[in-house]
Amino acid sequence: MAANPLSGTSSVRYREYDLFGSIRRRVLVSIAATVGWLCLVLLYLAFWAGGFTLLQSIVVVVVSLLILAALLLGAWVSFGLRFVGRWPD
Repeated sequence: MAANPLSGTSSVRYREYDLFGSIRRRVLVSIAATVGWLCLVLLYLAFWAGGFTLLQSIVVVVVSLLILAALLLGAWVSFGLRFVGRWPD
């Protein structure tokens, strides 16, 4: 018996339509990455930023935010590209 395509469970027959499982993983990874980034920034500012100037510390935080954004963008773009060309004009 095949799984319901909208239930979020994977099966061989409905793997192409497993939208909710894929979204669930990406949302959880996005939340975990954001919380991890916030913890990293707080640890950096609390312990390691003492030897840097204010401008250098701001640059470190901004660069780390750009890296996080690039990683999350890659994860979500790969999800969105699966649907290119599926809908008629």
